Amino acid sequence: MSDQPPHDRPDQGGAPYQAPGGGDGPPPGGAWSEPSQGQPPYSQPYGQPYGAPPKNGMGTAALVLGIIAVVLSVLFFPLGILLGIVAAVLGYLGRKKAARREATNRGQATAGLVLGLVAVLVGGLIAAFVGNFLAENSDEIGDLSECLEDAGTTEEQTACRDEFEDELTG
Repeated sequence: MSDQPPHDRPDQGGAPYQAPGGGDGPPPGGAWSEPSQGQPPYSQPYGQPYGAPPKNGMGTAALVLGIIAVVLSVLFFPLGILLGIVAAVLGYLGRKKAARREATNRGQATAGLVLGLVAVLVGGLIAAFVGNFLAENSDEIGDLSECLEDAGTTEEQTACRDEFEDELTG
């Protein structure tokens, strides 16, 4: 017998790992492995300094805001346009970080940039349509407002609405 203390690892000649409950086998997580001396404890993305995690916040924020902006550009276009601008700027900055290898989510940043631009475009088109509609029908809208103020019953309000629809279509 040797004067050295027993080892707990089978690759060093000691007893095999005892799992909780008494079973043999590798530890949870798989095979026996430890980093060799001088190697990092886990693999790093190419270009990342040892120990520094990637800074993916810009790309992730751009993607999330881009998705929200597209939805809001249809439902509430002013807010959708603003969020679209923010998403596009964050997407652009996220792509720059990825190009400098400070981030690893170039695809998310690109998607956020594109969705932000789409939200601005869709919101702008809806704003132009609504603005054009209001400009062309301002007299009819004023007449509807006056009619509704004077209406005392729901029947009179319905008549106001019907007259407004007739003016728009006729």
